Amino acid sequence: MMDRQDEGVYVSLNELLKFGVMPKNFNIRPNAAVLSKLSGRHSSKMRGRGMDFSEMKQYVQGDDTRNMDWKATRRTGKPYIRVYNEERDRNVWLVVSQMNSMFFGSKERVKSVSAAHTAALFAFKALEMGDRVGAVVYNNEEVKFFKATSSKNSVVQIMTEIEKQNHLLHASNTNNAKGNLSKSLKILSSLAKHDDLVVLIGDGRAMDEETRKHITRINMHNDVLGVLVYDPMEEKIVESSSLFFTDGSETVDVDSTDKQFIQNYAARLGARKEKMQQLSQKNALPVLSVSTEFPVLDQLYEQLSLSRGRN
Repeated sequence: MMDRQDEGVYVSLNELLKFGVMPKNFNIRPNAAVLSKLSGRHSSKMRGRGMDFSEMKQYVQGDDTRNMDWKATRRTGKPYIRVYNEERDRNVWLVVSQMNSMFFGSKERVKSVSAAHTAALFAFKALEMGDRVGAVVYNNEEVKFFKATSSKNSVVQIMTEIEKQNHLLHASNTNNAKGNLSKSLKILSSLAKHDDLVVLIGDGRAMDEETRKHITRINMHNDVLGVLVYDPMEEKIVESSSLFFTDGSETVDVDSTDKQFIQNYAARLGARKEKMQQLSQKNALPVLSVSTEFPVLDQLYEQLSLSRGRN
C-alpha cells in the first residue's frame, strides 16, 4: 500500500482503476475536435473512417449528441442515437512513457504519474465506447507490449505494468538511453494496420529522427494523437543564484539568474518545441498538453471541447 508521502510521486493500481468508474465526458472518436496547443491553438479534426449506419442504441453519458436520433427519441420518450461503423471495433493503442526523464515534478505530481493517469483515462474511455485497447509501456530499460482486446482484465494488466514501471523510477537512476520509444513505435508500425487510434503519452524527450519517421508511417493510415506531459518549471525555470540539477549520477550547481544560462535554456526548450510543432504540422497530428499542476481529467475535458455538465 502506498504511503501518503508517495502520493503524486508514485502511482498505485487502485488509483488507476478508480478512473474506470469516473465520468469521462470527453470524446476520442475520429470526429472529436482536438485543440493542439503546439500547433498555434488551432482546432483540427481527427480522420474519420466511414459513416455507414449500423444500429440504433439508447444514449449513455459520453456518446456524441450529434448522432442523436430525434424521431426515435420523441417516439419512445427515451434518448436514442444512431451508431455508425466508425464507432465500432476500433483498436486504441496506448504508448506510455515511464522513462527516467518523467520522474520530475514541481507541483502536484511528477510527470510519470500524470502520464499514468492519462493512460488510465484513455483506456477506460475506449472500453466504455466499445473499442479494443492495446498498449506499449516502456522505460529506459524495457518495452512491454499488450495486444489489443476489449477485455477489462487486459486493461488491468496494462495498468499493473504501468504501476510496476512507475515504481522502478528513482532519482538515482542513471540510464538515459532513449531508444525504447523507437522500439515501441516499431512494434506498433506492424500492428496498427488501418483506422486505429495511437495515443503517444510522454514528455517528448525521447523524440528523434527515427521516432518521427515511425510516427509519420503509422499516421499514414491511422489516427495518431500526442499527449505531451510537462511540468510548469520546465517552461519557466526558477531563478536562483544556486540551483541544483542532477541526472542521478552527477549534480551541477548553476546560477539560473545568469543571462547566458537563461538564453541557452530558452534556446534548447524552443528547439524541442519547434521539432514537436514541425512533426505536428507535417502529419496534421493533434497534440494535447497535460500539466503536472492540474488533474488530468479536467485538462482532457477542456482540450477535447467537452465540459463536466454537458451530456
